Amino acid sequence: MAGSMTSLAERRRRIESIRRGERSAGERIVVVGMDIAGSWQRSREAVSETCSAAPMDGDATQDWADSLYGQAVTTCVGELESLARESGMVAAVSDAGGRLLWTGCSRSMRTRAERVHFVPGGRWDERSVGTNALALALRYRRPASVFSAEHFIPAVQDWVCYAAPVSDPASGETLGVVDLSTTWNRHSPLALHAVEHFAQRVSRALQALSQAPMLRLRMLGTPQAFLQGKPVSLSPRQLEILCLLALHPEGLDLERLHAALYGDRPVSVATLKTEVSQLRERLGGAIGSRPYRLLVNWQADFRDLEQALDAGRIESALANYRGSFLSRTESPLLCAWRDCLESRLSDAIFRVDDPDLLLNHLGQTPEAFDALQRLGELLPADHPGRQLLARTFGEV
Repeated sequence: MAGSMTSLAERRRRIESIRRGERSAGERIVVVGMDIAGSWQRSREAVSETCSAAPMDGDATQDWADSLYGQAVTTCVGELESLARESGMVAAVSDAGGRLLWTGCSRSMRTRAERVHFVPGGRWDERSVGTNALALALRYRRPASVFSAEHFIPAVQDWVCYAAPVSDPASGETLGVVDLSTTWNRHSPLALHAVEHFAQRVSRALQALSQAPMLRLRMLGTPQAFLQGKPVSLSPRQLEILCLLALHPEGLDLERLHAALYGDRPVSVATLKTEVSQLRERLGGAIGSRPYRLLVNWQADFRDLEQALDAGRIESALANYRGSFLSRTESPLLCAWRDCLESRLSDAIFRVDDPDLLLNHLGQTPEAFDALQRLGELLPADHPGRQLLARTFGEV
């Protein structure tokens, strides 16, 4: 381990001496390679070395999750975030222009990432911040790593970054980049293999999604359904049916679906058949019969939340939570499932030790009194955050 650290420190010193102009052009190519040397030249023409953070473009991240690319990314961000947290890294996914669309962060890298705007909306193309792995992966359409002072701006010269492009399997077009970054002294060649693996997974998911319609259910907060990225206008009852089918991927026969939806309410089986028939028509035949089941690839935010809780990924769970699950439903099964989900989330909140996570959750869900109570347990009596919380929410 000591030898490895010595080698990394010596590599950093050689790069820094090149940046100071202490070596010839030929030596520069030998030490850092053509890609880095060329990027430095382009960066000097576009970016000030006094740049301390990436420019922000928040609007670029608004609807990406509803695109096919966003849906493909969603299939592996849980594992990518777990890897980042366990390895002391920050993980990111960008669009084709170098704008970050999603990040997942270890506690050790969170402040560093926020300080330089390595967050959703941050622009990490070469013209915005100079040499970095994400920009090189976009430019050359191949995996790239940038170590320490190889980065152009000093703000990230304590980092090492690894990036791999995500390609559209049909057109070959580069859609974005998967990136892993950490401090330079944690450099590992295995990280480059990791980003290649995740980029390939996103490409394979894209191929699968492009071959079949995709149904997305957003039932946390304001209920919405999307088919192939487009909103579908459905009645509250039809949305409830979709949720029940999502909770039972093996399918439900007519009697079980009726009991789950209506309980003891005096609603005829014929009424339910009509509802399902109309729903099937609205979704272009996406519902099978005998038993009733979903016939298309689907994704549901409430199942994502459940899976995050199952895996102990409380940060992802809180990020997925945008409000109560079907707050107006009268379905006995859905009410019971909602109560269980809310209870599990609350239990997880009381195990959170990071005040920032709770503050972010309260910013999105001000009525989350369990998060407020947990903050009261975590913050010292003289912490300035207590005064802010008292002004905003009342006494903690």
